[in-house]
Amino acid sequence: MKIGFYSTMTGMPWGGSEVLWSRVAHQLLENDIQVTVNYRWWEDTPRELDRLRSAGATVWPRRDPTWRSWPYRLKSPLNLEKETDHLRRWLAREKPDFVLVILGYHLNAVTPAAELIRRQIPYAINVQAASTESLDDIYLNEFQTAYTNAEKVFFVSQENLDRAETTLAIELDHAEIIDNPFNVDWHANPAWPAADDSFQLACVGRIHFTSKGQDLLIDVLKQDKWRDRNLSIRLFGDSQGNRTQMERLIERYGLQTQIQLAGYSENIEDVWANHHGLILPSRFEGAALAVVETMLCNRICITTDVGRNRELIDDGETGFIAAAATADLLDTTLETAWQRRGDWQAMGELAGTRIRERYSEDPVADFYDKITDLASMHR
Repeated sequence: MKIGFYSTMTGMPWGGSEVLWSRVAHQLLENDIQVTVNYRWWEDTPRELDRLRSAGATVWPRRDPTWRSWPYRLKSPLNLEKETDHLRRWLAREKPDFVLVILGYHLNAVTPAAELIRRQIPYAINVQAASTESLDDIYLNEFQTAYTNAEKVFFVSQENLDRAETTLAIELDHAEIIDNPFNVDWHANPAWPAADDSFQLACVGRIHFTSKGQDLLIDVLKQDKWRDRNLSIRLFGDSQGNRTQMERLIERYGLQTQIQLAGYSENIEDVWANHHGLILPSRFEGAALAVVETMLCNRICITTDVGRNRELIDDGETGFIAAAATADLLDTTLETAWQRRGDWQAMGELAGTRIRERYSEDPVADFYDKITDLASMHR
């Protein structure tokens, strides 16, 4: 049996959903199931693809060295004819028995579906996130066909599934919610930061205003009331296009004491040993791994109501949720959290209990079983 992974993603960063399918691919190889991967990237080959190749997978390059250099709104449309030709060559050469199509978000071009249907190759779709964008009528039938002909459609949050059903104007009764793998020990329990009457929050995620909303932190903390409080925020994560803007905004408003750029950190438990909670003002999400990892480390979350946040966080009990990603709503939510800062430690301990009740300890094994079950149905 050979299982194919076709991703619409275009390079780094390698997020939770990429970690999920690539770790499943490794398990398939370990169990003598052939794997073929088709993935487009920008300048540098993601090291995870090199690891898959070394483990025995065939990896087909769809390298686009110019794509990343263009500003987001000036990017040219995907060359569907070229993309389809490449897809056909991949399918003809590799002949996968089953394909998992990975969409960066629910309205990524569903180029592979028509070809997979034509060749009668069973497939599933894994949706990593859902944005607020709409779908023009001229594409509606194409997207409905792609989704309804899939054996399964996997989402990482109910909110994403609901949004996709609204966009597509159909019920996806073959959809399923899955968990992404996390990068901290299931039994993590870093000590609470030493009491010194100051509070530190961490914003963990790629520095990308469109999705993660770090610019909202500037709009909130530039107010006089926050300048006079012993609260600071450190940003952890690689840039995806907005680090320089963040640096200049911090300098413009003189927020060097309130906001620091801490870069990427490998050791998550070390991060939480020095911070009291997570603040993540995302504009849209699939399922932020930072939320899961924060709660596993017995810390509170202060987030916006996107993705899986409300499914995992109990507002006012294990964290605080802003109704939307606006400066006013985030300010109100942060103010509520600040007034209850004396409860943060107890709330964090409850968060650790609740997340272990609601999340799988081994998402990779769970997803491996789902993929192999689907593929085996058509042998």
